[in-house]
Amino acid sequence: MLSFIGTLSYGFAPPPHGVSAVPSPHAMISNSQITVGAVRVTALSDLLVRVEPKGPHGFEDRATFTAVGRNSFAGVPISQTNSSSAGVTLSTAHYSVLLRPPSPPPTCDAPLTGTDVVYGKHERSLNFADGAAVADRAACCAACESDATCTAWVYASSSAPADGVVQPSRTPEQRWAAKDVPGANCWPLAWFEPGATAAAAGRDLGCSAARATSCAAGRPSFAVHDAAGALLYDTDAARDGDAPAENLLHFPSPLAQKGYALVDWPRFYAPPWGAAPMPKGTPSATNGYDFENNVFGDTYVFALGGDVDAYGAARSAVVGLTGPTPLLPDFAYGTWFTWWHSYNESEAKDDVARWESGGLPIDVWALDMNWRNTSDHQDWYYNHPNSQLFANFTEWFEFLKSKKLRTYFNDHPYPVAMRNAGGLQTSAEEVAFRWEGLSEWMAKGLTYWWFDHNWGFSIPPPFVNSSKTSHVWQGLDNAAWGSHLYYSSVAHYDKTVRDAKGDAFYGGRPMTLTKFGLPDWRPGMDAAAAAESPAQHRFPVWWTGDGVNLQASVQSMVDSGVHGFKPFVHSDCGGDYRPPNGGDLLRWTAHCVFGTVLRFHGNNHKPWSYDAHIEDVVKSYLETRYQLLPSLIAGGAEAAASGFPLVARGDLFWPDHPEAASNDQYLWLNDTLVAPVFDSSKNETTRDVWIPPGVWVDAWNGSAVTGPATLSVTQPYERQPMWHRSGGFVVLAPRGATRVDAQDWSHLVVDAHPAAGAATTRRHLAEKGTGARTPLAVSTDGAGGVAVDVGVQSTARKWTVRLHLRPGQRVVDATLDGEPLAVAHVAPLAAAARPFRGAGAAPPPLAGAVAEIELPAAAAARSVAARIVSA
Repeated sequence: MLSFIGTLSYGFAPPPHGVSAVPSPHAMISNSQITVGAVRVTALSDLLVRVEPKGPHGFEDRATFTAVGRNSFAGVPISQTNSSSAGVTLSTAHYSVLLRPPSPPPTCDAPLTGTDVVYGKHERSLNFADGAAVADRAACCAACESDATCTAWVYASSSAPADGVVQPSRTPEQRWAAKDVPGANCWPLAWFEPGATAAAAGRDLGCSAARATSCAAGRPSFAVHDAAGALLYDTDAARDGDAPAENLLHFPSPLAQKGYALVDWPRFYAPPWGAAPMPKGTPSATNGYDFENNVFGDTYVFALGGDVDAYGAARSAVVGLTGPTPLLPDFAYGTWFTWWHSYNESEAKDDVARWESGGLPIDVWALDMNWRNTSDHQDWYYNHPNSQLFANFTEWFEFLKSKKLRTYFNDHPYPVAMRNAGGLQTSAEEVAFRWEGLSEWMAKGLTYWWFDHNWGFSIPPPFVNSSKTSHVWQGLDNAAWGSHLYYSSVAHYDKTVRDAKGDAFYGGRPMTLTKFGLPDWRPGMDAAAAAESPAQHRFPVWWTGDGVNLQASVQSMVDSGVHGFKPFVHSDCGGDYRPPNGGDLLRWTAHCVFGTVLRFHGNNHKPWSYDAHIEDVVKSYLETRYQLLPSLIAGGAEAAASGFPLVARGDLFWPDHPEAASNDQYLWLNDTLVAPVFDSSKNETTRDVWIPPGVWVDAWNGSAVTGPATLSVTQPYERQPMWHRSGGFVVLAPRGATRVDAQDWSHLVVDAHPAAGAATTRRHLAEKGTGARTPLAVSTDGAGGVAVDVGVQSTARKWTVRLHLRPGQRVVDATLDGEPLAVAHVAPLAAAARPFRGAGAAPPPLAGAVAEIELPAAAAARSVAARIVSA
């Protein structure tokens, strides 16, 4: 796994056209770029090429909303190798690009006749949301030119039905929702999806003369082939009508195709301060955002190769281009709790006290929408809190801080333009109103915000004047725009206020809670439906919406890591309902603990709200989560840098096995196979689990199974089916911490399952707070030898090495840097044992003993060698 660019710096105005906003870590070689007419081709790397049409202000060298890391690539040589009637061929040692002769975009005088855009694959322009009634086609062209948001138009040149789009059947409700107006015969369009046109008698389609380069009908035509001649991408190839738009990120499954294309559209410059107010003196009417060089067709083509390593390299290139997911604050890996419930201050404090008295680990306790007064549109504003429930929120925030708890508010925002109080999203009025509202509460003690996309109203993306939830501009929906707005606001406040004064409790690594995509997830949905802006994986963390059940939670979490590069997708743990029995809550809790973000939400999911047994089991799972924090925090750092998820679908490892593509099970932190049980109607529940290649050890009873194989597994409510990978290991912290920050890491445990053959597994430790990395490795030689290596650490620390042996095995000797060490053996229990219990814990009944080796405190690199023999 590779890491790429860091975060953007703050405090400077947007650079002029042609200047990058991100300092380049590489000097791109001079012969990596060729311009042919109005198209520029840049060979960014051996597996990434950019084909860019000239925009209204020329070619774009600045970072854009999508492509923040373009300048992290050094380039490879490219040259013109052929020119013919078919076009111009440009070649590198790795791929070739055929640029076909350009076709002029359709105009008013020469439109595409008998052509319309497809229903649902377009958006009306800002000033003609209802279409227009005009005298002729020239007047339709003129209407489009008069609207700066119009890039194309459709004119009904005959008595064809005046619906404005191709639609085989529409209900009256659909017609009303689309605002079709009887008599309209012209439809100026803000955008339409490339390839989303169809034959339609009596319709003409044309492009705006002023914005022809932004019209999807005028994109460059080209094809990319690899060095062996295999087609990677062709703009003219037929597209599946159900495929996600090319400007939305839906990365292919491993080895599913040879190449993948991503179109940077809408292409605009986003300033380093995002949606926070621009610095004084910045010459911009749009808060530093620059939309003027937008053009359709700026395309990045990735070569995916023919094996897992090449596929992984392509994923790293996506992260390099679109930017990494930011590191989460350490506390984010702990327990979160909210409930859509009208808490008053007394009840809320009692709840916090009950978490503490029960010894239940928790790091975030927050309020849903009930913090604000929602009557008479007061929830359009930020200065109308519900003072009947909380008399003094500043005192409430101080209380939470005294308990070492972070917190957030739910916000369903309303745009100022819709209440005639200012302009659209990047206007001075909207920016000031949103910033003042968000930052005022953070100044009082709110840690971060939840952008609640799921409400009757919301903010739209730029150039849309609407409070309609899920509105779209050129493919950028309000879920992605809202994620950017809230994340950039919190990040700017943290950096300029909290970090500036050294506030370690609130400052550091910013985070928001936002929507992962549209729609709210349900079991069996195609992951392509959640394809989002390629920028959205930079705005963690993400929830999957309302009414998501356990199976949908698993499927969305697993698929988002593959296709959307979002490593922290999660659902409301416990569901938007009161579970019919405590066992249902246990099923949810087990999945969430061994998932990404553990956030109880939706209904009353307080662990003590059932009975003592349910609370005890929930507590044991939460304690396990906290013991695994060293591995979780390190895994999150890897996911943020490389795009490789904490929760990985099996085909990321074993693409040759069709069963590995199941999204009903997953690999957690690479070494634990997790197969959640979805049926909570009865206690002992059975499900099928595909066991991957290799040896896997049942986490509960210690039995070993060799894959590939399919097992029928039965477990009670209290146990989630899980297996340890032979050859893998995790790092454990001591028991007892109820806050992430308070956890003692002066003594950690390497909990390893040595492989029978020769193998090496490498991981790292990421120190709390600093993220300082310590390399770790467990190796076997296939003849009984085991080595455990700990790299140089930032602090002196004790280690316990736990080697889980198979029945009949023992460790007969061990050394630390050549000096003999004592070895203790812990015998198996007679009954099922909870996994990941740490130093001194007994293994389950069908396992062998655990050999424990103690390492004295030191910061220097050390190497433990041990020899395993069988009786």
